[in-house]
Amino acid sequence: MTKYSTMVKVQAVQEYLELMNGSHEICRRYNISNPCILYKWVHQVQANGYESLKVSHHKHIYSIDFKLKVINYYRTHELGLRKVAIKFGINDSQVFSWYRRYQKEGIVGLRPTHHGRPSKNVMSKPKNHQRKQSLSPTKEEQYKQKIADLEAKLDYQQMELDILKKLQALRQQEEKHKH
Repeated sequence: MTKYSTMVKVQAVQEYLELMNGSHEICRRYNISNPCILYKWVHQVQANGYESLKVSHHKHIYSIDFKLKVINYYRTHELGLRKVAIKFGINDSQVFSWYRRYQKEGIVGLRPTHHGRPSKNVMSKPKNHQRKQSLSPTKEEQYKQKIADLEAKLDYQQMELDILKKLQALRQQEEKHKH
């Protein structure tokens, strides 16, 4: 069960946006534990509309491609976890979790994982063999990993180039002011 219903979220955000009441007063009125939660909802609504506040009661299974897209966006844009999460309509802790696993294990870490108790036939297999087998990337995953790394490198070099262009423009402007 979620802590805040969709109705509470919508009412709190509407009151904040329309009446511009203080965030602490709204949090007190709706029993919201922290104003940061309210601000997060406000940013969600501004980015994706009120529909993004709807409480979802089903488990989302995201593809490796989607996870990689989120990670690449986070790596290449100068935005924080929260803004990236809002853009893609997911939780910011999920973005951080995917990013950390990607850094540690590469694209293999983005594979969907099974949660819960394994079936009896899987329990009898040695765990070391199972873990080693699951960490070897497929050819497709290797290509996706390489593409993601090259895109990140390209974006980083583009950013460096933009900085150098700005620096050159500033130096030219200083020279004009000196003469």
